[in-house]
Amino acid sequence: MAESLNVIALISGGKDSFFSLLHCMQNGHRVVALGNLYPAPAPPKKETSGLPSQEADDEHDLNSFMYQTVGHTVIPMYKKALGIPLYRQPIVGTAIQTGTSYGNVPTVSAASTDSGAEVPVSLKSDDEDETESLVPLLKRIMAAHPEANALSTGAILSTYQRTRIESIAIRLDLIPLAYLWQYPILPPGTQSSLLQDMQAVGLDARIVKVASGGLDETFLWQNVASEKVIWRVEKAMKRFGTDGDGAVLGEGGEFETLVVSGPKSLFRGRIEVKEEDMRVAREGGGSAWLRIREATVVMKDQEDAQVEKCRVPSLLEPRFKSILGELSTKDERKLGLPERTNQDMLAKYSRGFCERSPRSEQQTNHSTFSIQQSELDIEAATKSAIARIRQYLHQSSLEPTSIVSTFIILRSMSDFAAFNKVYSTLFTTPNPPSRVTIATGTTTLLIQIRTQEPTIPASQEALHVQSRSYWAPANIGPYSQAISILSTSAETREVYIAGQIPLIPHSMVLPEKEEGFELQAVLALQHLVRIGMEMKVRWFGSVVAYLPRYSPSNLNTIQEQAAIAAQAWISLHSEKLEIDDDDEEEGERDLWEEKYMAGRDVRGAEKDERRLPDFEIVAGGEREQDGAKEETVPPFFAVEVEELPRGAGIEWHVGLGVTDGPVQLCLRTSASVTNSDAGQNVGKDDGWQLYQIVYGSKVHSILMLAWNEEGTKRVMVLEEAMKALGVESTSNTSYVDVAAKEIGESRYCDGMIVLCRSIWGMDGKRKAVDSHRSSFDHSRSALEWVLHQQKSLRVTA
Repeated sequence: MAESLNVIALISGGKDSFFSLLHCMQNGHRVVALGNLYPAPAPPKKETSGLPSQEADDEHDLNSFMYQTVGHTVIPMYKKALGIPLYRQPIVGTAIQTGTSYGNVPTVSAASTDSGAEVPVSLKSDDEDETESLVPLLKRIMAAHPEANALSTGAILSTYQRTRIESIAIRLDLIPLAYLWQYPILPPGTQSSLLQDMQAVGLDARIVKVASGGLDETFLWQNVASEKVIWRVEKAMKRFGTDGDGAVLGEGGEFETLVVSGPKSLFRGRIEVKEEDMRVAREGGGSAWLRIREATVVMKDQEDAQVEKCRVPSLLEPRFKSILGELSTKDERKLGLPERTNQDMLAKYSRGFCERSPRSEQQTNHSTFSIQQSELDIEAATKSAIARIRQYLHQSSLEPTSIVSTFIILRSMSDFAAFNKVYSTLFTTPNPPSRVTIATGTTTLLIQIRTQEPTIPASQEALHVQSRSYWAPANIGPYSQAISILSTSAETREVYIAGQIPLIPHSMVLPEKEEGFELQAVLALQHLVRIGMEMKVRWFGSVVAYLPRYSPSNLNTIQEQAAIAAQAWISLHSEKLEIDDDDEEEGERDLWEEKYMAGRDVRGAEKDERRLPDFEIVAGGEREQDGAKEETVPPFFAVEVEELPRGAGIEWHVGLGVTDGPVQLCLRTSASVTNSDAGQNVGKDDGWQLYQIVYGSKVHSILMLAWNEEGTKRVMVLEEAMKALGVESTSNTSYVDVAAKEIGESRYCDGMIVLCRSIWGMDGKRKAVDSHRSSFDHSRSALEWVLHQQKSLRVTA
């Protein structure tokens, strides 16, 4: 069961911060205090003929990158209207750090005392970032409410705002909550759904500022959470921007709101403003806002107060519900590929062979560094490993920020806390690398880091969400959900995503065991896809499904779980799911839209469609055979390990995410014998399979060796595979069945060796080895080379 938190709710007066507050209450949390930052009074101005002196006294600096300041004179009314303690602090400083990410910087506010006194305006410094004004405010609140352990904000699409709130919250040991984060893309996935949900609970959010060519002064003091105004805003905004950019919600500053009332469960009173107490202030470029001079609170009758529940987005979006449905409706669980054979899969990859390039033309695109520590004490092992990583970075002219991903293998997950304490000291700046963590029960500690080359310009992009929301799990350690780097050899961006376990995002707990392994597999897969789409990934190169030795469900064996995970991966790449993705179930109908929007053309703006997987970038990814399209499925394999983080039943680990194409998929096997005249494949695969994903000049290779009881034969098969790959060793990472230990000890495996209890392929068969390797042909496009090979080589099912 999710813990109940004591929340400090940051409010600006706007709709988002109050609606997020309502979601805090619905999730069982208690709001102990309200916090607000307001603009410091400007120096007194001389009276002019165009501005009465009393208005000059009300002038404030309303320009802030971070905080809404329009309507700030009404904020004190919320203490009485809600019956919740309110704390305020003036905004000190300006926007110094203007990037989307934010790091800790020494400031006047941060150095102020904890006595509870407000920071005098005289301490204002032009060298101070306005974000730091939150520090003294929150310290005052925490001193008065020592039980406070969480911080709520209304961030929806603004990474700028979210990362700053998170930085301050985590610095003060507060759990950041942003329940509205990515809300517009969640089911039902319409921009107006958030406004409709606000209307459903009775939120009264008046527009107090307009700053868009689509909105004029007639929108001022209109309730944006009303059916008529929602339609007007949508119609006005469709002429500008793209459906999905947040303009309908005011995310680009198109408008700002002031909440004057809401459900009785939150609002004990209603804020009222007389017309004569409002004056329109006009700025250049069509921008206008309301100056409110006076407001009053009219208390409500609480006798019939009812708790209005906010709509909570479905845990699974439609296409993942469909995937779960496919897994749950199997009358009889088949091991291996349901309704497919291994030869069926060979057909999907029969676009051409990826023959080896000359060895002199192969290079690694980025560097990897693996270390293994055998000390019994995990803290000592971690300190030694981090020291060696620092030494490696120094010798390579790299910094910790050059690390884009890490792969951590522990002996036991009970060692994680001690490991993490030391590991986190390596990363002191925002956006640490993505991370995958498993426990194998073998060696004390094994770490692999992947870095950018120093010759590549700094071009990292990161997704680092540390707030709880309904979107995907928040960070619970020093790692980012994903890091994207520019691959000069592939002429595209490569994305490295953290391992994804099936945490319910808004509670950060696992589903109940009774709900089954299938739900865990699909939920974690949805996290993977949502993160990939946010990072503009269009194709996954391959995937690993880690499965713990002791299953959270006694209903499935490891082999059955591997088959379930494989089927989920296959279903994700189904053409049918792509077609039906926008079709919602009967229970997901938008009744409000059917009632009020029927026949109204308000969806004129073209929607920014992102698809993952995106078959359009796969060269030959769709082809007609007997009048039907075939799917293309990237390589999959499942690995049995000792434990996973948080006791999860599955962890998905994508080896590579590609943002652009074309992408070429190829397969070669130890038994592929082509009869060019007959056009038929002769023989069967009982040795090795070599998958290769080609994009630009980059070749990502996945080598799988079938299980064989004879150790000598296993080494011989590996040697044969190495010759086909055109290299002398597997390099990078090799997963080796612990019963095939002699392979890991052979001269062919010189990268990181991960000893596993068992390995299973997408064909449902056990494997002895799975090895990954990345290289590129700098002499000419690898894809161009592959297409050349297709002229003379052919494989068919």
